[in-house]
Amino acid sequence: MKIRRIFFLLNSIWELVRFLSLFLAVWITFQQVLETDRQAIFWLVLFGNGGLLVAAALLFLYVDPPRFRVLLNLVRLGKILGLFSALLLIILEPFGTGLQSSLSLSFPPYRIAPLSILLLIAAADLIFLFLLFSYQIEESNPASPSEEAKEENPPFPEYRETVVPKPSD
Repeated sequence: MKIRRIFFLLNSIWELVRFLSLFLAVWITFQQVLETDRQAIFWLVLFGNGGLLVAAALLFLYVDPPRFRVLLNLVRLGKILGLFSALLLIILEPFGTGLQSSLSLSFPPYRIAPLSILLLIAAADLIFLFLLFSYQIEESNPASPSEEAKEENPPFPEYRETVVPKPSD
């Protein structure tokens, strides 16, 4: 699948939107705690900043994909871990205390629950993860197989015998 560099920029912007959306969902969920302890907002930033690392790696990949190709596996791992933790929360939520319907954000005329934000984020992350795994960084000037073999295993020098004359007495 041919994916352009712009994909990395779009994915990086998505990671920033994802971070802000999750921040909003956690803020809604722990609204009572944040009202009593104003310093708790910094804990939300601290625990959510791992996603910002993925956004930064995607920006590096946008700038120069061949040079920063090693970051591609880091981005894939970050997406897998983010998706795994979101799916784990979605699966285990019914067995926990549960997100109550009172914990929702009202946008006229809709009510948005944190779990619905998480479901949308998980679906978008799954699509981006699929696209990341289908991406292959192409080399700029592919050499022929015989040239690559010569570069990896240079030919041996020419074999010659050198005759050393005997010293005369």
